[in-house]
Amino acid sequence: MIPILVITHGESASKLVETAEMITGKQDECQTVKFVMGESLDKLKDDIVDHINKFENTSDMLCLADLKGGTPFNVLVELTKKYPKMDIITGVNVPMLMETFIQRTIGISKENLIRKAIDAGHKGIYRYEHVLSKKDDEEF
Repeated sequence: MIPILVITHGESASKLVETAEMITGKQDECQTVKFVMGESLDKLKDDIVDHINKFENTSDMLCLADLKGGTPFNVLVELTKKYPKMDIITGVNVPMLMETFIQRTIGISKENLIRKAIDAGHKGIYRYEHVLSKKDDEEF
């Protein structure tokens, strides 16, 4: 199973995973890391490495971050020197996590998992537009 690390500014990583697990079930090989205001880069890097070391297989993991160019993302990019097979996707959201959790249990390749995760993340963004029917219009 492909290990998943979710890292965000603040508490949202654990909350996103908790929300996705409500639908997909408890996940193995999934860790979360939070970056808090005022935290040093060295502390964040140490926290990430500590969580990575909890995985059974650290050679082929997928990291989901909240923001391209943010501190968590930048530290992950730096860590690709130590973990060259680590992949990073930004813009993590609940649909992306759900798809990742579901697909990785069926033995999908990491490349396909990444494609499906990104696609689910994009499709999870939606604007609902209410169209007034004639009946709705008459009620006003």
